Amino acid sequence: MAYSARRRRMFEVFAGWHRSLLVRTKGRPAALGQGRRALVLETNGRRTGELRRVTLAYIAHGDGYMVLASNYGKESPPAWWLNLQADPDAEVLVAGKRVGVRAHRATGDERADLVPRVQQANVHWRAYLQDTAREIPFVVLAPRPSDGRL
Repeated sequence: MAYSARRRRMFEVFAGWHRSLLVRTKGRPAALGQGRRALVLETNGRRTGELRRVTLAYIAHGDGYMVLASNYGKESPPAWWLNLQADPDAEVLVAGKRVGVRAHRATGDERADLVPRVQQANVHWRAYLQDTAREIPFVVLAPRPSDGRL
């Protein structure tokens, strides 16, 4: 299932609308339908230091979350992934909660264990993995101990 620029843009518009709803409700409703769930990831811009928010589909991973740095199947990585590489500490709004997380890229056995779950969880993710030449990072957002910011 190849994604046209028009279809990608439609997904981006929906994500922006969904993000505003999720921010106002601290991650509610988390369900996107068809068993998919969503969160809002808050990062600091790597160049500006300003708060950046993005809505992402996720799957549970241990006591945290796993998201794909797919950028809607584009060959370039999303800005939020570049922000996390510069500063892996972030926050997510999910299911009515604000959770401090630390991001890392799943590699090796951790990634291999996630591949079947990723392919089953979301038809779009499966298409992105098939249609994109770059290796799409699987990003684990693990809860971090409270540091007084939450």
